[in-house]
Amino acid sequence: MAYLVSIRELGNIVRLGLPILIAQLSQIGMNFVDTIMAGRYSARDLAGVAIAGSLWAPITLFAVGCLLALPGMSAQLVGARKPEKAAHLLRQGILLSIFMSTVLIGILYLISENLHLLGIDAELAPITSGYLKAMLFGLPGFLLFINVRSFFEGFGRTRPAMVIGIVCLFINIPCNYVFIYGHLGMPEMGGVGCGVATAICYWCMFLSIFFFLHRDRSLRKYSFWGRGRVPIEGRKVDLPLIASIVRIGFPSAVALCIEVSSFALTALLLAPLGTVVVAGHQITINYSGIVFAVPLSIGMTATIRTGQLLGAAKYVHARSAAHTALLLGFAIALVSMTVTMCFRNEIVSLYNNDPQVLGLASSLMLLCGAYQIVDTLQNISCGVLRGYNDTRIIFVVCLVAYGLIALCGGYVLGRTDLVVPAMGAAGFWVGYIVALSFCAICYMARLHYLHRLAPEDIRRKLAR
Repeated sequence: MAYLVSIRELGNIVRLGLPILIAQLSQIGMNFVDTIMAGRYSARDLAGVAIAGSLWAPITLFAVGCLLALPGMSAQLVGARKPEKAAHLLRQGILLSIFMSTVLIGILYLISENLHLLGIDAELAPITSGYLKAMLFGLPGFLLFINVRSFFEGFGRTRPAMVIGIVCLFINIPCNYVFIYGHLGMPEMGGVGCGVATAICYWCMFLSIFFFLHRDRSLRKYSFWGRGRVPIEGRKVDLPLIASIVRIGFPSAVALCIEVSSFALTALLLAPLGTVVVAGHQITINYSGIVFAVPLSIGMTATIRTGQLLGAAKYVHARSAAHTALLLGFAIALVSMTVTMCFRNEIVSLYNNDPQVLGLASSLMLLCGAYQIVDTLQNISCGVLRGYNDTRIIFVVCLVAYGLIALCGGYVLGRTDLVVPAMGAAGFWVGYIVALSFCAICYMARLHYLHRLAPEDIRRKLAR
């Protein structure tokens, strides 16, 4: 019997999720190191790297979003005791990653060569262009790493990615130092050196996880190309399966692009209100991004655990795992909200010392605390939906939530007097909270519907 919330499932989620959290924090640490070291070199290089990152993120996140289908699909196959099919899925994911890398490299190269069309300052353009071109070298390694990591996650192996994340964080620091400042015979590249260092780390991540795969006695018997001790069924190029990966992952990919773009547009819409408003908003966004690592990790864990149980036809246990993940996330979000609200002044003082900026950021932190509750619920619910391969709703909900409620609603509250006197940055944060509440309600309603399906209906849904 599986209860609504299971202590055993709580243990499984913590065991799987803690390494994922540490890996996510390592990735955040790499971005933090890039920002700090580029900023210490010069403000101009920091600005160039920031602009490049704003161009890089939405485009590459589209590819990452498509690959988000892989952990759930792999976990279902492992749960169904079909590991050879999970290996076949990995092979198709690698082919898809190579194809997407080729396309995105072409797109990003064209952007890097035509920055003047985007109105980017001529002084910053060389740094932005150089950073993007350096990162292009690492893009295939990054996407290939995500593929192999998804294969591991399907088997519940989340520690390799954690170890690799920590190691690559410590590789990133000396690489930045060498390429930014020009040491060990390397040219002094400034902000562009951050891109070179990150690209090297991306390939280190892929080669490291490939090494883990080769050394793992229980997994290395599955060859990528079907020449291992265990035969892998299916064609080497399985276009229908690749199409299924894209079909399941595409809604998440578009949703990620919409979400990232909405936050970028918010900063642009706040720009006319002055530096203090933009700076206070940016501090709050940066902090919320760090805190977001926890619900993101629980959501990724929920995808893996739900997928494994669904693949094993343990539908009641899958429901219990979903409820347990949601309750765990809600409890952590309550603690995080309390810490954020009680220590908001101390938190924002770590970012800046301007009294006006600190005052605005401190007030926005109150809204950031409330934001964490609904953000956690919607993210974990979304992770469970990926475990069910039920992702179409994600695209529709995100389009309405971020495009209509967050941006349009935030603009009305923040920049106009139509509803209330213009609230500035706070109006956009209220828009975020309403938008994420809408997401959480829609996703949890969808979960309630899925949990009430008969076993044969779930089997038919997973088989599509």
